[in-house]
Order: sequence, then C-alpha cells, then structure tokens
Amino acid sequence: MRCIGETGSCDCCLSMLNDIIIGYDFEIDANDNVIVTFAGERCGNVATPFFQYVYTNGSGENEERVKRLGAERFIDYKKENYADVLANVDHVLDTLGDRELPNEFKVLKNGGSLVSLRGFPNGRFAKRSDMSLPKRILCQMAGRKYDKMTAKKDQTYDFLFVYEDGRQLENIGKAFDKDHPLEASVDEIFRLNQINEAMTKVKCGKSKGKTIVIMEKQE
Repeated sequence: MRCIGETGSCDCCLSMLNDIIIGYDFEIDANDNVIVTFAGERCGNVATPFFQYVYTNGSGENEERVKRLGAERFIDYKKENYADVLANVDHVLDTLGDRELPNEFKVLKNGGSLVSLRGFPNGRFAKRSDMSLPKRILCQMAGRKYDKMTAKKDQTYDFLFVYEDGRQLENIGKAFDKDHPLEASVDEIFRLNQINEAMTKVKCGKSKGKTIVIMEKQE
C-alpha cells in the first residue's frame, strides 16, 4: 500500500477499488445515480469522481464530512429510512448484506443493478470469475434467493469480490485531477508505540474516517 502525503490516504485504496471495479467492470455511466448504503462508516468515500449523483445514509454526525466529499444527498438513518424517500435509483452499492437487500431492491429502478460487498455469490459471479462447473452450481444455489428478488423488476444482482488490478489503479490518477482532488478521510493518527490505543479505538467503532498508525524508522 502506497501512502499519499506524510500521513497518507491509506483509507482510499480498498474504497477506491470498490468504486473503480463497479464503475468499469459493470459499465456504469457517470451520469447515473447510485446509493452507497452507510458510506460514512464503510466505503464509497471516493465514489464522487466516478458517479455524478451519489446518495448515502448513515449517522447524522457523518453528514458534513460525507457531503464535503461530494455526496449529493445524505439521509440520517435515525430520522428517515432511505427506502421511504428514494425511488428509481439506477444502482445500489450494498455494504450491509442480507438483512438490507429487500430495502435496497425496493429503491432500485426497473432494470437497475445492485452490487453487494456483503451478500453471497451467485451464478453471475461464478460465470464472471470463470469458475468450474461444480463451483458455478454451488454459487447458483447460494445466490438463488437474490436472483428471485431481481426477477420481479428485471434487475440484476452481482456479488463483488475486491481484488487488486493494476489497470484499474492507473485510472486513479486520471480521476483525481484539480477539479476532483483526493481527500483522505482520516479520524485519528497514532504512533507505533500507541498501537494498543489504536486497536481499542477501532474495536469500539464510531470512527469518522480511518485510524492511521505511523510506522517510524528505528534509530
């Protein structure tokens, strides 16, 4: 992992890979709208250079930060259910998994696509990954419930396994120009001798960004 700046934007890499893989592998147009569920706590922090209209929900304390990163609309989940106020969304990036999928399919338009980071693989994933026939059958069985949900409105469901891809990472430099500067979402920085404090903080949750541990050179 390569840091950008002294403290680095270490938080960007996996989130960025999520967004690039979705945008390029699934041929999503930049003018489409997308909801990234709980982006403030999980991922999607760098989605805005790839998607013009980004909606998300989460804790109200994250609203200012997420909007500063470029989200078009932020929904405080304690005040509103996004499933009651959004409709006909082009794409959904699911970060919550099985329990939230019914709501996500509800706001998704006819013919829309849902990409999940937390659900189960399905037949489409197995085919895209060029798996053997036995593995394809297993994936079809695992994702059958989700495929049934999509059939009602001619939607698509895809499971996303994040992987390293040099070609996609090269696109980062093109996406983050002077009009879309990269802003790292860092909550707190610790020294290596504070590693126990850092681990305790991460375990407690409720972070407003990533926790960074600086690896200092030994004298």
